[in-house]
Amino acid sequence: MGSFTKKKLRFSFVLGQQDPHFDKDGNNTVIVEGLRASATIQSGHGAPMPSAKLMIYGLGQTVMNKLAKIRWNTDDAKLNYVRVEASQDGGESYILVYEGVIQYAYPNYGSSPEVILTIDSTSALQHKIRPVPPLSFNGEVDVASAVSQICQKMSMRFENNGVTEKVSNPYLPETALDQVFKLCDAINAKAVVEFNTIAITPQGQARDILVPVISPNSGLIGYPIPTITGTRFQCLFDPVIRFQGLVEIKDSLVEICNGKWLVVGLSHYLESEVSGGRWLSEVDAIYPGGVKIVK
Repeated sequence: MGSFTKKKLRFSFVLGQQDPHFDKDGNNTVIVEGLRASATIQSGHGAPMPSAKLMIYGLGQTVMNKLAKIRWNTDDAKLNYVRVEASQDGGESYILVYEGVIQYAYPNYGSSPEVILTIDSTSALQHKIRPVPPLSFNGEVDVASAVSQICQKMSMRFENNGVTEKVSNPYLPETALDQVFKLCDAINAKAVVEFNTIAITPQGQARDILVPVISPNSGLIGYPIPTITGTRFQCLFDPVIRFQGLVEIKDSLVEICNGKWLVVGLSHYLESEVSGGRWLSEVDAIYPGGVKIVK
């Protein structure tokens, strides 16, 4: 999609409080679109789950008051939820770019008359903080099978990308998401949270998903930068670029950066209803399989 089309962001909010409602009809969900907004969405960079910082201008007072939260609280009743969708064709169609739990939400009246609501969110946070019964297995257990069972309990989709190792007699007293991370750490595998999916891969290996090709003719911005472990580049926003997947750089003048790379850090910067707003992706990537050391 070219860069000269009108970009839009759409937000869906779901209240998690007891007897939740935004209006007198008892609706616990509200959808917001057509407002000036920005979304910074990050995956990887050492963080276990994706996160987002959202800024929405001109939101109604009632909605802001319902969402406002300036103190982190692990009470399940306070777990409000946000879903972010992006449109590159002026609102004709939308794609999901983020979903997660609202950690903080606070209005800024200093920009009046256009008040800004700022939201900090983390994906799957409810599964990282909610206590669950301890989980244990007798004897050897296939890690992928165990993670699949945990995903079912979390109502999350499971994606296995070639993990076959087993562990013996695991005891998992942690929260559900930490159970997944502990199992994967035990076999040096990687667990990835993406939307409502848990994906696992052998360490340094990519997910078995579509590989986007980025070139000067297909969205590459400027020149990729070689790094000590791989490369870093910016391109027009591309939802096909996904964390722990492969991306291919093609036809760059920086020839050392051409080829396929494993995405280990991914940031989307999206702005709607503002002239000249950003609509780009920033990627940190490494050699697939990890850095090879010659002895």
